[in-house]
Amino acid sequence: MEISARWRAPILVMGAALLLPMMLTVAFDLPRWLMVILLVLSLAAGAMGVRQVMFHREQAAILADVARSHPKPVVEQAPEEHHVPAIPIDSAEPYYRFVLSCKVCWTGGEDGEHGNPRGLAVHAILERARQITVTCSPADAEAALPRLAAELGAKLPDRSGQIVAWAHEVGLAVPESDAARIARLAELRKEKQVLHQERELEQSTRAYLAENVFTDPGTAAVWWLARHPEQVREAAALLPTFAELTTALRAPAPHYAQAERDNGARLTGQDDDRRLLPRTSEPTSDDRIDTA
Repeated sequence: MEISARWRAPILVMGAALLLPMMLTVAFDLPRWLMVILLVLSLAAGAMGVRQVMFHREQAAILADVARSHPKPVVEQAPEEHHVPAIPIDSAEPYYRFVLSCKVCWTGGEDGEHGNPRGLAVHAILERARQITVTCSPADAEAALPRLAAELGAKLPDRSGQIVAWAHEVGLAVPESDAARIARLAELRKEKQVLHQERELEQSTRAYLAENVFTDPGTAAVWWLARHPEQVREAAALLPTFAELTTALRAPAPHYAQAERDNGARLTGQDDDRRLLPRTSEPTSDDRIDTA
């Protein structure tokens, strides 16, 4: 049926183009050569007409297919918004928290399955934000903000699938009191690191002087001359000092221990002498005789 309806108009056009020259020839008694010319012209005109008809039909079919394959776009629902001015959120440090502010947007939730779609949206945004802030130090709030804003700007469904939530105008900060503590801790860490490096330098210097310089007076004099190459006489004059330093560093000082032992013995002797003295609280035999 569709094929016959499609070719009906072309057949009629070509039939009219074939009959028209014949009818003119019979009606006006035209010669045969003129009829042939009229027939050729008529068939050519009919073919052109058929071609135009077929072309328009093909274009109409193509447009119809395109319209079917590309349905009309569905008008999206305008999102709802809720401003979150300031809400605490965890950081990588257990005793410090960020303060998050943003505008929460969401779509969906019109079917009434949940009575508080705004709460769903805010909860979904806070969950997504916490996954990032728990990996960030409170001292890096400014560095974490671009990453947080990019993550919360994505339109993603919540866990229940009832709404699609996102956020913009995201802000992330640390309370002023905590910021002051964090800055102080950072300064203390820097000072501690400097003190540690200074202590290591001091220990290294002490080990170098004890193990490499003051091993004997000659080595100490060579070390001093390396620092003062033009003061040879002074180096010779310092040899007794180098000898004393070398002796003090290399050998223990026995007189200190001996003095301590002598002091202890003296204190012990004093205790013994005290034991031999008579007690003042008890009268002696001479006192008893005088009394009698």
